[in-house]
Amino acid sequence: MSREPRVSVIIVNWNGADHLRLCLPTLLSQSFKSLEIIVVDNCSSDDSEEVARTFQARWLALENNLGLAPALNRGAATAAGDLLLFVNNDMRFDPGFVAALVEPLDKEDEVFASDGMQFNWDGTHRGHLAARLTNVQPCPHSFTELVPGLYFYQQDVTEQTDVFMASAACMMVRRTLFEELGGFDDRLPLGYEDVEIGWRAWIHGWRTVYVPNAICWHRVGSSGRSGEGARLNFCGILRGRLLVATKLLPLRYAVRTWMVSTVAVARDVIRLRWQIAKDRIAILIRMVGIVPQLLREKKTLFGNADSSPQEKLEFLLRLTPKNAPVDE
Repeated sequence: MSREPRVSVIIVNWNGADHLRLCLPTLLSQSFKSLEIIVVDNCSSDDSEEVARTFQARWLALENNLGLAPALNRGAATAAGDLLLFVNNDMRFDPGFVAALVEPLDKEDEVFASDGMQFNWDGTHRGHLAARLTNVQPCPHSFTELVPGLYFYQQDVTEQTDVFMASAACMMVRRTLFEELGGFDDRLPLGYEDVEIGWRAWIHGWRTVYVPNAICWHRVGSSGRSGEGARLNFCGILRGRLLVATKLLPLRYAVRTWMVSTVAVARDVIRLRWQIAKDRIAILIRMVGIVPQLLREKKTLFGNADSSPQEKLEFLLRLTPKNAPVDE
């Protein structure tokens, strides 16, 4: 960029006043000063607005609780920055965090997003590092199943490196490219929104870079500890798996994901998990209804890129170095 970019920090909040009291001061103390902070509120009933205004943040109150991705999009639409930084409210940040994330975006035009390194809250464990994709289960190490047959894990690296996705809890994006992608997919209100947009960016040839010296601390899962929070997380993950598999992945992964998700209903019934079974059925019905739309989007997306889902998957798998060490 020919001038110092302006960064807009976008934080989605729901009854998170106590989190904001710890988060916002660490943003105000950043070494990078060309910064605005926007708190997008999903209908809180606590004193979050007063806290946000106390720490000089813009307050954007939504008329309904829209979930994460739609609220992030609303915040992005009102932001003034050249770069958009999406973070969670239950975080705190090293003073050089923003500046470190700006660096790769400022230097290279084809970088879509930069991603930071997350410690847990007390700094005893690094929870988010360089996100690596694999089609071989990386046992016995810690990993997450993205969809059946695809996994991702965290690799400890000391230099900036290309990764297949950035965490929406500490993701900085180039606004022009974010808008060209149409933002996060609003159909993913909680979960997989970061995987989906990062994958689409790579289809366009736009990189995501992990920046190990962009350090933050995250009180991971604080919003999902209640029964209702856990339920929302479950529904978000299931919806995300089905959408990503159908819209972005080769047919065999889509078929396998739908089969596994459907068979799981019977398992829920056998285990007398009635609410989970009902939620799963409702999501499956809702997602079946948009399959034709997702397939049309898939055809357009890969057609415009003159690529195929298989070619792009193979490319993203190659981003993971052979014999890459896994953080335990």
